[in-house]
Amino acid sequence: MNQYILEAREIDYCYPDGTEALKGLTMKIVEGQKIAVLGANGAGKSTLFLHFNGIMRPQRGKIIFMGKELNYRHRSLLELRQNVGIVFQDPDGQLFSASVLQDVSFGPLNLGLTPEEALARSKQAMLETEIEDLGKKPTHFLSYGQKKRVSIAGVLSMNPKVIIFDEPTACLDPQMTRKIMDLLYRLNEQGKTLILSTHDVDLAYSWADYIFLLKQGTIAGEGTPREIFANRELLRQCGLTSPWVMEVYRELVNGELLPENVPVPQNKEELFRLIRGAAASRTHFRPKIAGHR
Repeated sequence: MNQYILEAREIDYCYPDGTEALKGLTMKIVEGQKIAVLGANGAGKSTLFLHFNGIMRPQRGKIIFMGKELNYRHRSLLELRQNVGIVFQDPDGQLFSASVLQDVSFGPLNLGLTPEEALARSKQAMLETEIEDLGKKPTHFLSYGQKKRVSIAGVLSMNPKVIIFDEPTACLDPQMTRKIMDLLYRLNEQGKTLILSTHDVDLAYSWADYIFLLKQGTIAGEGTPREIFANRELLRQCGLTSPWVMEVYRELVNGELLPENVPVPQNKEELFRLIRGAAASRTHFRPKIAGHR
């Protein structure tokens, strides 16, 4: 039986200007999974994430962490924020210390760890994010990609069970995007539950174990990547397109270059294996022409 580590149950939230950000939203996160949350701007993704971390409090409904309802007392909030970390889209809003090491170690020190324990955690987090050589550098001198990794290290140093990434690859070049995604794979292999919001359908399709689609503050659909992206009408309603891997697969099947019964590939490597296998099969069974060997 799947164990839900984090839940939002029938959450309502309306901003003071009258904007209804969340409308009876229910979402259940399975421990250890890689979760992608997709939706247009204004769908409620960031508002939901702030509820998951206890920064915002629902006007109706409840947040559940490891089977226990959040009561918003200081001790309960402290426990939640230690175990559910958020990496915001804009790292400048998350970095405030004079140097990288000071910023990364801020969280562990505020947990009451000794300076030695906080330093050990911080150095490990900086090693995992490949910024160990930036410890003494002022945060305001860093590049955008470096700031992004420092903000991730600051969350990692708290050793949370769940990490939420709000548009982690936004404004990054391809090389830095690859480094960030490699890091996310490693964190999940360590047992971390990861929740990621993105507008990149190709990234969500190839990376996620499970996907939620948000539309106007509600869950419009949920399922595995293959289930979600096979539903063209649902994608249309949410203003999303199909991943390029799935589009190429459909064209190959429609053109009878791939049989209909082959499984839908979830990434380019699987697609290329299907294409090579189909090509090899056609070559193997190609009839011989008279007079030729």
